[in-house]
Amino acid sequence: MIRARDLVVRLGGVTALELRSLDIEAGERVAICGPNGCGKTTLMRVLAGLQAPTAGAVEGLPPPGRTVLVHQRPYLFRGTSRDNVAYALRLHGRPAGEADAWLARLGATAIADRRAQALSGGERRRVVIARALAVEPELLLLDEPYAALDEEGIAAVNGALEGFAGTLVVAAPDTSLARLPRVVRLGT
Repeated sequence: MIRARDLVVRLGGVTALELRSLDIEAGERVAICGPNGCGKTTLMRVLAGLQAPTAGAVEGLPPPGRTVLVHQRPYLFRGTSRDNVAYALRLHGRPAGEADAWLARLGATAIADRRAQALSGGERRRVVIARALAVEPELLLLDEPYAALDEEGIAAVNGALEGFAGTLVVAAPDTSLARLPRVVRLGT
């Protein structure tokens, strides 16, 4: 279980996050919702171990290498969509040949051979989510995963997430797309 208590993150004199308490059970699916600027991304960075809290603590996070954060603005490496997923698979000791199957789960088979720099925002998002799911993390953090996706892309992402066995935390302005069983609201 992940337990966060009395979290405060201050960045340059501005309080970016205040959260009294948050418990997330192993395997749970949680949506973190709230308006822009309420601390959703900051919380995701704290849970990913990329941002230390100014005050408070988080316990029970998976060991290093078992958490994946997909940022709001996804980053892809040079090469093709397939290369991006295959690289992550190799880093985690899995066969790179599984990349096509992961792209297919996200409805991205048609873009497997396209250069990452030539992809649209929605296509990029599908590739980074395929890459994240391919390494089968214990904790998957998705920061606004539906941005730039059309209806087909949203359906593909939701379908792929149904098969994810780990703990899932999705940050979004609202829960209408995520359809997750538990909602935590920030900034209210």
